[in-house]
Amino acid sequence: MRLRPNSIWSKAIVGVALAWFVVVIVAYYAVHKPLGLAQINALRDLALILLGWLSAVALANLLGWAVFRKFPNLASAERLSLQIGLGFGIIATGGLALGLAGAASEWLLWALLLLPLPISLYRLRRDLRELRRPSNRWLAIFVGLALVLIVIRALAPPTAWDSLVYHLTGPKLYQEAGRIHHDIDLAYLGFPKVGSMLFLLGLQLAGPELAQLFHATFFVMTVVLTSGLVRTAAPGRGWLAVAILVAVPSGALLAGWAYVDWIAAFAGLASYILIRAWDSEKIDRVLILASFYAALALNTKYTSVWLVMGLSLVVLLRGRSIRRWGAFLLGTAVFVAPFLLTNLMLTGNPVYPFFLDGIYWDDHRAFWFGRFGTGLSLPELFAAPWEASIWGIEGGFYEGHASYGATVGPLLLALIPLVALRLVLDRSARQGSVGDLVVVAGVAYLGWLIQLSSSNLLIQSRLLLPALPFLAALAAIGFDTVGQVGRRGASVRFVIGGVVAFILALTATRMAFDTAQEQPLQVTLGTESEEDYLVRRLGYHYQAMQEINRLVGEPKVRFLWEPRSYYCREGLLCEPDALLDRWWHDRKHYSTVEDIRRRWVADGVTHVLFYRDGAAAVRAAGFDPLDEPDWEALDRFLEQELVQIRALGNAYVLYEIRQ
Repeated sequence: MRLRPNSIWSKAIVGVALAWFVVVIVAYYAVHKPLGLAQINALRDLALILLGWLSAVALANLLGWAVFRKFPNLASAERLSLQIGLGFGIIATGGLALGLAGAASEWLLWALLLLPLPISLYRLRRDLRELRRPSNRWLAIFVGLALVLIVIRALAPPTAWDSLVYHLTGPKLYQEAGRIHHDIDLAYLGFPKVGSMLFLLGLQLAGPELAQLFHATFFVMTVVLTSGLVRTAAPGRGWLAVAILVAVPSGALLAGWAYVDWIAAFAGLASYILIRAWDSEKIDRVLILASFYAALALNTKYTSVWLVMGLSLVVLLRGRSIRRWGAFLLGTAVFVAPFLLTNLMLTGNPVYPFFLDGIYWDDHRAFWFGRFGTGLSLPELFAAPWEASIWGIEGGFYEGHASYGATVGPLLLALIPLVALRLVLDRSARQGSVGDLVVVAGVAYLGWLIQLSSSNLLIQSRLLLPALPFLAALAAIGFDTVGQVGRRGASVRFVIGGVVAFILALTATRMAFDTAQEQPLQVTLGTESEEDYLVRRLGYHYQAMQEINRLVGEPKVRFLWEPRSYYCREGLLCEPDALLDRWWHDRKHYSTVEDIRRRWVADGVTHVLFYRDGAAAVRAAGFDPLDEPDWEALDRFLEQELVQIRALGNAYVLYEIRQ
């Protein structure tokens, strides 16, 4: 029997078939659940993070496009990076205004991002379609793999030291208070605020993972701009310069953290790109934009001042005009002014905590924070590049060598000196892009040496990171130069190229193994809880934060030798020992431990968290100006003025203060 298509029987059969299909599928997945609640929540959070990132990047690009559409001569990838960076600078400045007014609510920020989303996505799609394919497949694969690993790490909860000390703690405090303030003794809140404003945006929209993703985005934009630095000096070596940049282990590592180093590096590089790209018709307009990016670097990190000095020198040498040089400096000062005025209003010092007194600041703290006169000697300064490259290690040091606190890899030290051959063989290079790169990198390097000589606390390779793109470009130029020294030089360059390829392969392998060891995807995808991940990564520190968070009411916990307070819950006032100077500072102001206790009680302190391991490490190092009476007084204070609540191994002790 043949059923008619529209008959009752045919409709009934189709309905039964559909119902049976639905029943089977529902019954199966009711038993075999494809995802647990934890995974569903994790995917929901990941979707929110990616939506916030895409919306922010698209809006930043739209804001930047409104300016850079008048600069058609820039390469498409460079223009896209410059647009997004300019837009983020505008967003950070607007966020500062909203934060000071107490109007940076979550709903307002989402509205500002989502309302123009159709237009901003259309613009972003148009700009992305103009990008060209990479010219070097293998180097592009290396860079792409590194970027994937960086993003994977960025999507996990934050565990990096400075993020938990102030990069995320400041924005978290602003978010909880509903305004930008400096109401807590945390000196780093006075540092430049562009990074803080972008991280605050990330926290408001989706959480700290979005803040980390913003920093990774600036790393990607820096990578894009770096490829153009060698376009005229070493054609075809752009991807090599990028690979050398990405192969700096510590630089790639912190790209996925909520740090500000790559924001400053991008801003300085963007300013340089514009300075090099000016022409007679647009020179004033270009100088204004270049000064905006220079100010963006200063508004991100104080130590960018050396990079900006190098940029201003290039403006002077290229333009041969005091007027244009002055215009660049004036424009930079104008764009820096809002952030300096904010600091002045909040702390009483526009460059807090340097040079002048301010809130929570006095001569004792200035001495402790600066420790001038404890830096490297002249012979040690000459050896600094070797020491930092060969003996520098991320998060540690080798006995008998200064702690530069970073792993920079061998390629910069091995290749940059070869640029001297270019300057000798080609005198015109001194007047071209090679000379400009040497000027910017040289001034930044000189500033780094000055910092190394000033204080032991400034012996850090990371302080040179804003100049890293220029150093990577010089390394690529040095590699290219070897091949220009006759036939033998070409052979030597071939051998060096093979070694460089091997080093890049080793670097990629190490990055992959390190990421696998951290297992960030487990928490991102919900197969591991955030608490378990943080206990695994932070150990006793996170357990101490959990113990504090269990305190009832609204206690006030003062830390000793522990500067990290990000994971303190809302409603709980934690006072980190950000400079590790709290005990020494109070000993300078109060004669007895009983006086210190009375002062703390008057300040509303109810509990004390003592980082015993941290204090022991400081005591063993013997660098801080704490003498034996100071340590003996600490022992009396802990025994007589506090009541122990809980000890976490040998690492932390939580006390209640005697009222």
